[in-house]
Amino acid sequence: MTDKPFPITLLLVSYKKADVIGKVIESVSRGTVLPDLLVVSDDGSTDGTPEAAAGAAGKAGLPCRILRHLRAGPYRLQTMRNSGVANALEGMVFLSDSDCLFGEHTLETHLAIHREHPAAIGTGPRFEFMQGTGGPFTSMYCTLEFAHFPQANYLVPFGANLSFPKSLWRRLGGFDRIYEGSYGLDDHEFCLRAEKLGAVCVSDPGGHLFHCPHDTIFGGRKVLRNWNIFHGSFGLHIGAEEWWYVHHRVAPWYWSGRRKTPLLGDRVTLDRWGAPAGYEPPLHLRLSRSLEPLFAPVRDLLEGRTDLTTLRDFARAIHRPFLPQTSLAFRTLTDLLEILDTGGKRAFLTRWLNRGETLQSASNPTDRDQP
Repeated sequence: MTDKPFPITLLLVSYKKADVIGKVIESVSRGTVLPDLLVVSDDGSTDGTPEAAAGAAGKAGLPCRILRHLRAGPYRLQTMRNSGVANALEGMVFLSDSDCLFGEHTLETHLAIHREHPAAIGTGPRFEFMQGTGGPFTSMYCTLEFAHFPQANYLVPFGANLSFPKSLWRRLGGFDRIYEGSYGLDDHEFCLRAEKLGAVCVSDPGGHLFHCPHDTIFGGRKVLRNWNIFHGSFGLHIGAEEWWYVHHRVAPWYWSGRRKTPLLGDRVTLDRWGAPAGYEPPLHLRLSRSLEPLFAPVRDLLEGRTDLTTLRDFARAIHRPFLPQTSLAFRTLTDLLEILDTGGKRAFLTRWLNRGETLQSASNPTDRDQP
């Protein structure tokens, strides 16, 4: 086990996760660095979540503190987080959700981040199991690309994978409860205030988590209220900032094939995508190696296996800011969307397909085969 210069508290925020929180704690116990204290901040679960957590912690031999809160409404993340951090040890706090499994080196990577940066917000990729609590997984949002870009900022961390010194949380006055009752931006707001106090956001590919898919407990997640609060507080349009950051910096860097070396070096084994073994890249990353996933549904339409509505929905679901503006994938997708928006005539689609296949065949292999 690695020597720790300061205590580590793992804080899990929970609500009705009795079916998975035991597996989360078990995954923590298999890590190369163990927390000195596990705090479970539970928002009034009635399914036995606190009992499941206590049992799993006891079996793993992890010191555990269960905080039971009375249920008072949805989206109380800030109350759960602040209560949990207040009960944490002085040192590093790792904040996560009760449905995210840990990698072997997750906590050790975050420890390395805080060794290197005394005032840091640590984070890493957040992957998503295709189903259940194991097997193939894919990446969520652009967290994999973020982890390989050398300069992170407040847009990068997400609350399910977040570490910070307890002293920084205290200086910030905790997580802002004005964001309660709605969803989103509470973690970005916390990181932005931390940056204003001199903290740095550091994302490392070794600090990854695996989210277990599930139905949303609270139904649709309306974020407009919190977006308006954020914009009013800081005068920043986070949607425009994210678009520029991903489109002009993160995506081009990742597609160029450059990869960040994990802080733990070759102890963290990554595949050609810069992810752990078992990773299945989402469509926007697969297009960095080949346009075939874009060509296939057009062929299906031309050969009568699908319809125009299906093709239109497929093409519009690809988030273009995830594609570098100079890439063949971006240009080809843009052309396809223009054809579909003007009626999707078969002759135009046939010409688009033939041209795209010719361009891909003639393109530089470094453009086609990255990463």
